[in-house]
Amino acid sequence: MDYSATFARHFARLVSLLLHDAGNIDEQKVSLRALVTLSRNGPVGLTPEGTTLRANEYVVPSALTGVHDIVARLIEHSVLRVEIGAGSKAADLLGAARILVAHGVPGDGGAHVRKKLAAMKPRSIVFVTPEPPPARPEEAPTEALTPPSPTEAPTEGIPVSLSEAPTEAIAMSALAEAPTEIVDTPPPRATQQAAALLAELSGSQDVSKFTPQELFAALDATSTADLATRVLDDLVLLTEHCVRTGKPTVVTEIFHGVVARDTAGLRDPELKRAYVLAIRRMSKPAVLRAVASLILKRPAGKQTYYEVLERAGEDGADAVVEQINQAPRAEDRRMLVELFRELTDAVSALRRMLGDSRWFVVRNAADLLGEMQAASAEADLVGLLRHTDDRVRRAATNALLRLGTPHAMKGIYDAVGDASPEVRMQATVAIATRKDSRTSTTLIRAIEDEDDADVQLAMIAALGKVATPDAVQKLIKMAEPDGRLFRKKATSLRVAAVQALGDAKTQAAVLALRELSADKDRDVRETAARALAQAR
Repeated sequence: MDYSATFARHFARLVSLLLHDAGNIDEQKVSLRALVTLSRNGPVGLTPEGTTLRANEYVVPSALTGVHDIVARLIEHSVLRVEIGAGSKAADLLGAARILVAHGVPGDGGAHVRKKLAAMKPRSIVFVTPEPPPARPEEAPTEALTPPSPTEAPTEGIPVSLSEAPTEAIAMSALAEAPTEIVDTPPPRATQQAAALLAELSGSQDVSKFTPQELFAALDATSTADLATRVLDDLVLLTEHCVRTGKPTVVTEIFHGVVARDTAGLRDPELKRAYVLAIRRMSKPAVLRAVASLILKRPAGKQTYYEVLERAGEDGADAVVEQINQAPRAEDRRMLVELFRELTDAVSALRRMLGDSRWFVVRNAADLLGEMQAASAEADLVGLLRHTDDRVRRAATNALLRLGTPHAMKGIYDAVGDASPEVRMQATVAIATRKDSRTSTTLIRAIEDEDDADVQLAMIAALGKVATPDAVQKLIKMAEPDGRLFRKKATSLRVAAVQALGDAKTQAAVLALRELSADKDRDVRETAARALAQAR
């Protein structure tokens, strides 16, 4: 394929990205790099012909991505042809694409785009319009670009001087640092323009051809609740279309725009009702999932995401929980939990999840409630200690430990006698942080009836950490070679008791270690010697 046709395809794709996927900076960079490389092959003339685009003598079919968009923009701006010289710079190409993406002025014969292009001072790009275009600027490799006037600003984000850095690198940097929505925001439409747009909306079956800015301009110009309802319906439809086409940035922009207007203080009750219904329609899992997915991708917009998700109530909290459960890294999880904590309905959403039929949903909700130290969920978490799945009971035990309330700790003490060895072990580790007589009494009673070796070892280690007098006496008896409770004691249990005495480091424990350092069992004797040395 000739280089001009390939160039046209990439230029059309860049225009399409700026129009429909402004937040996809990476793809925009790819297209821009390809354009810079292809431009070195020679000049290219882009001419709209019906629904197709001609690049030099080659016709680019309208079925290719972006061709329909660029043809429509050229026609709207009254541009008969775009002449792009060989070796065009990235800043010029990006600036020309942005000018075409911006809204045109119908009937001006292309004067508006010529003025914007002239302000940009491109070195090798000309818009041919019905009125005579200005002469092509001569090559001036060392001349700095003159910054556009504040009223035009067609290439916001592009550096105004290229005298000390490669043009392509600067344009790429401009893309990387550009705001989420890099398309020129049109000036507010006049009332009659908004009225014309409303008329166009009422006769259109395809709302996807309108931009969010156009729809919001029409919404702001409505004078009745009925008209506002019609535009809000179109905004909801556009939101659903953007969800299907994978444009979470636009979805968030629309949702936040509606929320911002709703919270601005609407006096008309009918108008208020229209906004409430629109927000309710947009508060669907797929829509909120698209918003929540941006928390990690674009953390700079955290406040925007929070306002949208907060307005969606428990459904918004559910969307964040889903992202937390899918977070690939601990750092990502912390960032999501940080925003989640700020949501008013976060705890109520998690408490509702505790009744889910799926065990992993309940477990994840219990983990988050514990992480948030949600004291209001204490009774719910205690109730989970009777859940049929031991994985849920373990999560509840850990969450109750984080709460640390008297009622929560009572539930953990009861869990020491749970039917599942894993839950008993989890509860044992949990109460070992409490160095009091209640803990030692609970462990002493439980260890006498424990038949699981691993749980026994965990209880022995816990007694060493508690280190109350009763706990130490129990360890001494377990470390002795004979006893009324354990006639034939396993060496592993005796060794574990000796190690626990070393952790206790009380006077009674040290005296017992001295005696055990002369024990007949070699393993017990050596373990006691090491524990005694460590205790000293």
